[in-house]
Amino acid sequence: MSRRAVLITLAVGMPISGGLGWLASEWMLPTPRPAPGSRGSGLGAPMGSPFALTEHTGRQVTDATYAGKVRLVFFGFTHCPDICPTGLGYMADAMDGLTPAEAARVQPLFISVDAGRDTPELLAGYVAAFHPRLVGLSGTEPEVAQAARAFGTLYAKVPTGGDSYVMDHSASIYLIGADGRLQGFLDTHEPPATAIGKIRLALASAPDA
Repeated sequence: MSRRAVLITLAVGMPISGGLGWLASEWMLPTPRPAPGSRGSGLGAPMGSPFALTEHTGRQVTDATYAGKVRLVFFGFTHCPDICPTGLGYMADAMDGLTPAEAARVQPLFISVDAGRDTPELLAGYVAAFHPRLVGLSGTEPEVAQAARAFGTLYAKVPTGGDSYVMDHSASIYLIGADGRLQGFLDTHEPPATAIGKIRLALASAPDA
């Protein structure tokens, strides 16, 4: 099945309860600014530390787990009908455009902001639909909040009636260098070749380049 077909299947197969679900999930929060307590303040600044979360495999990890690798980081949730499949598909296309040696030095991460629903088991099936190197991360509400602060990202729970809700979240894809500093962002409106070029620049500046 093509990635386009996978994205359509996921968008249709992950229903959002309530008539406002689709619209609310499309109201993405603006490009994030580092939140109070985050380490980053701009390009070249430390970003994404500290956090402690659980991989989709059940392994407990921290930001130090991925130190030394260039990281692509996207915040979202598995019930997201459009923005998350688009962002993750774009990340997957960028990864596929790298050589095997380059890809081995890059770690794509999907951090769920939906602590109430996104278990490691659910994330395991979700990320597998996009790319074999994609790692899904989840945690308790305080753990997710801390991870968001570490990246200066924004998200909010939006009730849609009864017990139903969606998650508004920033749609940015962070490009973090091997040294843990912000190298920039990937933009899904740009061709994947542009993303590949940005990743290669980050790889070229890595200590072991």
